[in-house]
Amino acid sequence: MQITYSTTTVRSGGRVGRIVPWILLVVGLGLLAGSGFAIWSEMKFRGIAVETDGRVVEMLASTSRDRDGRTSRTYRPVFTFALPSGKQIRVEGSVASNPPCCTVGEAIRVRYDPARPEHAAMTGFMESWFVGTLLGGMGVVFTLVGVATRRVFGRRGVAAMPGMPPAAVGSAMGFAVPLAGLRREQTPQGPRWMVQARWQDPRSGVQRLFEGEPLPFDPVPQMRQMTTVQVQFDPSAPDGPYWMDLSFLQLPGTDTDATIVAGPVRRG
Repeated sequence: MQITYSTTTVRSGGRVGRIVPWILLVVGLGLLAGSGFAIWSEMKFRGIAVETDGRVVEMLASTSRDRDGRTSRTYRPVFTFALPSGKQIRVEGSVASNPPCCTVGEAIRVRYDPARPEHAAMTGFMESWFVGTLLGGMGVVFTLVGVATRRVFGRRGVAAMPGMPPAAVGSAMGFAVPLAGLRREQTPQGPRWMVQARWQDPRSGVQRLFEGEPLPFDPVPQMRQMTTVQVQFDPSAPDGPYWMDLSFLQLPGTDTDATIVAGPVRRG
């Protein structure tokens, strides 16, 4: 079985990648705060409101035009109700919709503040909970996307899809890098071996250590005659991604025609 390391690591989006998640989070939390305020206001209003019968007397039409020149029309209800004194109160609904929520002459139920009768609303989901629900739903979406984006861009690199060619590592070039050793670590699945190679920039003298993907077997028997290993990376990016080619290794005791794809390459 041949082991092909064809997954690589690409860098995140820099300053923009760090700012975007925070913008999404701020917008999401702001929408959630607006949703909470709308729900709190509705609950407070219900605590003092009085219900009575009302009737829709008019549907106010409003027309808007989008960037493509298409027009859309929405309708806002106007309703009246009577106070215990017999005085008629006329109120415009706060939510416009299309199709219209009701028709002229339709009987409705109304909640109003006895101290300020003009502060009134029709009963039902649209008038009571639509704004809070809409803001809350949008807030959840923005917040979740912001958290997910922050986790992605917060990493030093982002794992690419298996099978991505090493050429996808920016402006990487291939180098025969001298082998530096082998690191062994114990995992719950058993021991793992990591091939290490060290490269020194001939211009600055800065050294960089590369480490391959953990192997489930000791590669030394297959690498005794080797002094270098091929690594693709961008010399101008000391902390950039890289791709170590260990495709020549074979899992001992397996069919050499079978191929597996290993996990993401480590960063140096």
